[in-house]
Amino acid sequence: MDSLILSFSYPPLILSGVFQSVFFVLYSQFIGVYQMNKAAIVIIGGGLLGTSVAYHLTRRGACDVILLERLGLATAASSQAAGLMFAISSKPAVDRLSRVTFKVIDALEEQLGDHLDFHRVGTVRLAETGKSRSTLEALYARSQQEGISAEIVNEAWLFENLPWLTAGSDALSVFFADDGYIDPYRLVAAYARAAKRSGVRIETGVAVKSIRFDGKRMVAVQTSKGMFQCEKVVVAAGAWSNNLTMPLGISLPMTPVRSHFWITAPGPLSYKNQPMTVHADAGAYTRPEVNGMLLGVQEAFSPTFDYRILPDDMDTFTITENGHEWDALIEAEPRVSRFFPGLNSARFESYVTGLSAYTPDGHFILGEIDERPGLYVAAGCCGSGVMSSGGIGDALAGLIIEGESPHNLMPFRPDRFGIVDPASTEFQMLCAKARARKAE
Repeated sequence: MDSLILSFSYPPLILSGVFQSVFFVLYSQFIGVYQMNKAAIVIIGGGLLGTSVAYHLTRRGACDVILLERLGLATAASSQAAGLMFAISSKPAVDRLSRVTFKVIDALEEQLGDHLDFHRVGTVRLAETGKSRSTLEALYARSQQEGISAEIVNEAWLFENLPWLTAGSDALSVFFADDGYIDPYRLVAAYARAAKRSGVRIETGVAVKSIRFDGKRMVAVQTSKGMFQCEKVVVAAGAWSNNLTMPLGISLPMTPVRSHFWITAPGPLSYKNQPMTVHADAGAYTRPEVNGMLLGVQEAFSPTFDYRILPDDMDTFTITENGHEWDALIEAEPRVSRFFPGLNSARFESYVTGLSAYTPDGHFILGEIDERPGLYVAAGCCGSGVMSSGGIGDALAGLIIEGESPHNLMPFRPDRFGIVDPASTEFQMLCAKARARKAE
């Protein structure tokens, strides 16, 4: 039987003296614990998406909310993200969610009285070949229509602001001034603090084992700390989300894909307020990192992983084999060094890798599961969870509380690919190709 049914009647007054007192104390404590393990809404996952949904639920008046996280907040993909935020990209549906995040950061800073260190340094996008140039030209034209700050810049401007960069006389270079980057951990902490101030209960060290239905009715989640009764559940468990939905017959169209970047030592040509760069032809991006530089490259085929073998604690899991941290950078060197001639002489201090959940079309998985009323999903971030987190939280909160999202979620429907096998080699290849296209 799936449902959890507990009923209590007032204990009979057959005890007396100290025995009755002890009984009432124990009884009251048990009832208190039981009542604490109930909520209208349970959120599974303490990363960017889970904490954002929690925060935005409170903005719509919901206070009977519990967020459950098996480890600590921002311990998985959120902590390994580069934190890039773009006001415009090649995906208009994603852009609409991302622009909400820009506003949410301002609102959080005002609400918490804290500066979240959102570095609005802007982005220089560069393109040389016909296809990438046409794409950038279209992006620039759309930015003019949508009121996004964008300026075509010349070689002199580039040399002044990015002295390490060699763009080439034929390259199209466009500066998007509204872009920036933020520490993902700071953003998660801000969402969580604001949510807790408004009544959300956040419990870490609680692993969700299963989601329970009684027929079509959501009744509870089973955890390492017992059963939590609820009416609605939001699965925001990142690369682990399929482990929770597959037992219910729901396959989410995503697979865990490796993401990684490298960070250089401080050098004379890089400084903390430099613009970020995205070079479509090189399949690479950069952003400032203290007085060094963060460099990421796209791979022709990124390693993918079977969600069923992922451990709860990724500290025990190897994403990149020891000694192979530089393979992707070495492979990308011919194309990257064309615009970054100092690559071969740069001194790299660290390598950061993690798992991002990618879908075949590079769009998120957002919405309610039709076959399981009361079950919602916020997953498949496709490496864009930081910049879209505010919009995703707002979209899901509106759908949960009002039955209708303030944003168009059709491009992100969980069932848009039909029935898929997320563990199959063929499906994983489709998701890896989506990551390879991200720089386009």
